Amino acid sequence: FEPIKGSLPGADVPFAMYQIDHSPIDVILVDDVLRQPIGRGTLTIVIDCCTRMLAGCCVSLEAPSALQAGLALSHAILPKTGWLADRGIDASWPMQGKPRKVYADNAKEFRGTMIGRACKEYGIELENRPKGMPNYGGHVERMFRTFMKRVQRLPGTTFSNVEE
Repeated sequence: FEPIKGSLPGADVPFAMYQIDHSPIDVILVDDVLRQPIGRGTLTIVIDCCTRMLAGCCVSLEAPSALQAGLALSHAILPKTGWLADRGIDASWPMQGKPRKVYADNAKEFRGTMIGRACKEYGIELENRPKGMPNYGGHVERMFRTFMKRVQRLPGTTFSNVEE
């Protein structure tokens, strides 16, 4: 019950380390005509450990995969100006750049050859956190908790009033 004190070694400057993970979103999407369930979304996020800034993301109706991880990482590395404009968002998202290291949990998509080869090709070190140690992914886990609390404010989220 004591807080874990200290800092994450190697995450002392921006772009030194990104953390990446997936989580189901607490929303069931429905067809806009028949109101029939389509599915539950999955969110993949990439966070810069030094700045605690969201570097990139991917939202999908598919189960977590290496493709989603790759899309989220490319979103983190590339400029977001066009992405924001395509969605009509008038904001600045200056976070872009290649990290030295990507830190992930032990899910199969992060241990597979696709992400490993891509990281190697671009000179990015890929490291998996120790099994059964979620505190080693604290930055990305905290971002998910913040996101999910905000999602819960939306009408119709899972765990909401069924009658609503």
